[in-house]
Amino acid sequence: MSDVFSKLGDSLKSTLKVATEQTQKSVDQVACRTDLMNKRNELKRLFTSLGEAQYKCYVEQVECEDRDALYAKIDALKLQITEIEQRLGEIVTTQKSSLDSYKREVKSTWNEPETKEKKADLEEDGIEILKVCPVCNTGNHEYAAYCIKCGNKFE
Repeated sequence: MSDVFSKLGDSLKSTLKVATEQTQKSVDQVACRTDLMNKRNELKRLFTSLGEAQYKCYVEQVECEDRDALYAKIDALKLQITEIEQRLGEIVTTQKSSLDSYKREVKSTWNEPETKEKKADLEEDGIEILKVCPVCNTGNHEYAAYCIKCGNKFE
């Protein structure tokens, strides 16, 4: 029984640690997504400015000097957007893989009951021998310490 409490304590500690890490990764994701949205909006404003400048030059029949500066700003902003998208992808991938890893760890911890080490004995006709709970009449593994339905402790 103390082993169950020990496993439970360890599971709670690791769950709290993973929950904290996952929360931080979610915060990082939100920050990246917000930054990405701001950069994309800025890019739209630059394209609008470029269009207005180009049209103004067309109407006035002059060479557009602002265009090259806007091109440079747009190129730099597109590069920043690509970098943010890559960072966001890395955060999402890391978050998913660490959560999947944690799930596997928890499953392996709790899917190793002591009774699994021992195989149930079989009667002559191949039927598994069960321990029947005197309280609820549920069949349990032969080596079970507690009833799987009502929790009664076997003597």
